[in-house]
Amino acid sequence: MTPSDVAARIQHTNVRPQATQADIEQLLAECVTHGFDGAMVAPIWVPTAVDGLAGTGVKVCTAFDYPMGGDTTASVVNAVAAAIDAGADEVDVMTKIGWLKGGMHAEYRDHLAAIADAAGEAPVKAMLEVALLKSTEVATAVDLCVDAGIRYVKNSSGYGGGDASPEIIRRLADRAAGRTGVKASGGIKTLDAAIALLEAGAGLLGASGSVDIVTRGRGDGEY
Repeated sequence: MTPSDVAARIQHTNVRPQATQADIEQLLAECVTHGFDGAMVAPIWVPTAVDGLAGTGVKVCTAFDYPMGGDTTASVVNAVAAAIDAGADEVDVMTKIGWLKGGMHAEYRDHLAAIADAAGEAPVKAMLEVALLKSTEVATAVDLCVDAGIRYVKNSSGYGGGDASPEIIRRLADRAAGRTGVKASGGIKTLDAAIALLEAGAGLLGASGSVDIVTRGRGDGEY
């Protein structure tokens, strides 16, 4: 697997609160230069990303309700719909971890289903935060995401612990069994690590040190 192959699976990320327009424009330029799959930006930067990536084939991605996952379904649905209207191609969203752990499985699923419906044809990726879950809860979360129409399950938001490892990604991929994709995120620092995650079953990678990863440096980004 070549660096270019890996780059084509990376969603290059800058969701830092201190990110400036210049920072986002640099992210977009790096996406085009290195052939990354998508640019992951905070919702306020979606219009900038849409304009900056027009005609390049790089996807505009954004994320909601992380890291706490405390927003109401209505607020997340409205925000997702607005982002799609603004030109976002894909959405990552935090799951309701407390609902899952407390046995509120229908509520957990219905929340995600409402978001998937609001996103329409745009893929929704659900952040499971597996570091906070028991193995049985991880399995249940994957099944509920499938039922809700989620297109990818994601091991972590990058902020809740549980950095991506081949073991974690393999467990998600085995449970998903082709019913939904897997996105790996958190702690991806090197090309070898990225390849190992893809070989374990990840279809996408989320990283902020993406340039160093594909140029065989060490990606010391926060995400």
